[in-house]
Amino acid sequence: MNFTHTILAFFIGALLPVQVGVNVELARHINSPVLAALVSFLVGGLCLILSASIIKAPLPSWNQVISLPNWLWGGGLIGALVVFGSILAGPKIGALALMSLLLAGQLVASIIIDHYGWLGFSVQKIDFQRLLGVLLLVGGFMLIRKN
Repeated sequence: MNFTHTILAFFIGALLPVQVGVNVELARHINSPVLAALVSFLVGGLCLILSASIIKAPLPSWNQVISLPNWLWGGGLIGALVVFGSILAGPKIGALALMSLLLAGQLVASIIIDHYGWLGFSVQKIDFQRLLGVLLLVGGFMLIRKN
């Protein structure tokens, strides 16, 4: 595993509860979780447009765009659901519980995706060690939420 990618993934993970908190506060200030999610995506979209122009990423042709399988457009929908759902759930359950639930869901989905090699990931079969790791992390959530 590449050390740089490991640090990058950790840093991005650390930013997730910050992003939720910023979006929750934005929703509170503008009285709308939907509009807060929209603002978040607009700012993110502008940053990505700027980044693409700086690195001179070639634009796909119109034929490439219209020939994409329909399911590939689902990433934006999933992102919107994650941001909107986090804005709604975060203040009710707290940052730690939200992040641990998000992580638990990601782990369960990831072990299945890896096992079958779906979505372009290499096949990494479920084994005892991987399953135990997921179960321990899910168990960690249960300890976090126990009051």
